[in-house]
Amino acid sequence: MELTSIHPGVYLLYYFIMVLFAFIFSDPYFVLTFLALLLILIALQGVSSELKNIMKFFIPLSILIIILNPLLNRTGAHKIFLWNNFFITFEAIAYGILMALALLIVILVFSSYNKSVSYQEMLYIFSKKLPIISMIIIMALRFIPLINSRAIEVQKLNNLKNNGIDFSDEDECNASDDIAIDSNKMDSDEFNSNINTDYDSKLVNKLKSNKRTASIIKEAKNLGKIMGITVSWSLEESMFTAKSMKARGYTATNRTSYLSYKFGNADYFFLAVIIITVAIIMVGLIKGVGMINICPSIDFSFSNLPFNIYYLAFIIFLLPLIYLEIKERILWRN
Repeated sequence: MELTSIHPGVYLLYYFIMVLFAFIFSDPYFVLTFLALLLILIALQGVSSELKNIMKFFIPLSILIIILNPLLNRTGAHKIFLWNNFFITFEAIAYGILMALALLIVILVFSSYNKSVSYQEMLYIFSKKLPIISMIIIMALRFIPLINSRAIEVQKLNNLKNNGIDFSDEDECNASDDIAIDSNKMDSDEFNSNINTDYDSKLVNKLKSNKRTASIIKEAKNLGKIMGITVSWSLEESMFTAKSMKARGYTATNRTSYLSYKFGNADYFFLAVIIITVAIIMVGLIKGVGMINICPSIDFSFSNLPFNIYYLAFIIFLLPLIYLEIKERILWRN
């Protein structure tokens, strides 16, 4: 929702501090509070549909981190013996879990950021001083979702072709391409037949007779074909985009933007909340609040509740966007 307009520079500062806090805080109370409020924000922003794709990527990676960290890092006072003299430490397991949670928080922060700040607003912030770097950053942020959507389109067309739908209404260029492909296919079939007659072996025959192996090879070929078409499509469009930008004189003179943002009362209030809460949080971090010592021995206990001014300031720092989302939902319904 866009009922309350916030300057994109304020968003950039806010999310940058959130990423820093994701790596700084190690107290489980702070980390779990951070994760819970961030999930609430994402649900209100409507990004919860993307959580499935995020979790598909995060769960295997987090399991890998939690398993590998105790195996590679054996520093810690509390040893857990598995067999004979082989052991892992409780501190290494705890550190691996905290690393996985920090990674999840960073991923969720970037998902929320992509929902709050569009690439036009990013270009508005950086294009005047850093036009080339801003364009590279925006293209990098757009690349993954764009190539994902194009891969889905190519896969749908491939499925239609496999189901026997005829695409005979294509132009002559595509027809000539099909003829070239057929001729190349005939040449490759002839080449493969010669190879099969010359280098036929028991292993090859066994692989051919195995239906599971054949299906895996077929799926791998289809996936490679889809990825090849998707990448070539993206490269071709990027080439046209680069030529168009060069023809229009990008970076030749100082850029102007059709977007115009000015600081309003909401921006000043948001900045005041950020400055005050971050100052209180930094004082707490200097005193050791929000961080725990893991090595050589973990010094955390769930009985030590973090109910103090620093924890309250941390919660207030995470609440403004949640408040804005709830407020805009109420205004929208009324």
